[in-house]
Amino acid sequence: MNYIQLKDVSKYWGTTKAVENLNIEIKKGEFVIFFGAFGLW
Repeated sequence: MNYIQLKDVSKYWGTTKAVENLNIEIKKGEFVIFFGAFGLW
């Protein structure tokens, strides 16, 4: 069973595409970090 599920998530800053169609399933007890060129979210 999933604790958190993201489907088809996209994020833009103005016209800049940062994330497109993100799909992720996080199960209870898992630890997830998102990071990129400008640091962590």
